[in-house]
Amino acid sequence: MDFDGRGFWSRDSLAEVWLYLLAEEAGRVVNPPAWLTNAREDWKLQATGGFIGCVSPGLDKHLAPASDRAAVTLALSERVRHRLMQWRPAIPRAVANSFGAGGEQAYFTTDLDTAPLLAFADAFMRLLRGESPEEPDISLAK
Repeated sequence: MDFDGRGFWSRDSLAEVWLYLLAEEAGRVVNPPAWLTNAREDWKLQATGGFIGCVSPGLDKHLAPASDRAAVTLALSERVRHRLMQWRPAIPRAVANSFGAGGEQAYFTTDLDTAPLLAFADAFMRLLRGESPEEPDISLAK
């Protein structure tokens, strides 16, 4: 995950679930600007395409020219983090598998611990704020 010269490493499964949920939140925006619609489509593709090792939110591409775009994405990220808090301690396996994260052949065999996703959320939001993110805890079941 990188943006504006900063970044952090993450397992694909964390990034895919995060980008799926971020795309869902972007889809709830009424009359979204074109850039957000494009970002949402890309985030959903990145989440569900099975790009093994090459999952990217494309933040420099989607957010680069206008600083308000990072603020909008940060607000959406805060909503996703709130959803994760509501699922704590884990997203039920059936719900997590309904996201399609990782592509058609990928699935979770257990409920999805929210702790690594919350660590990812914190690192992602620090990145959007222009802060140096810490590496999130990547101990997520595959």
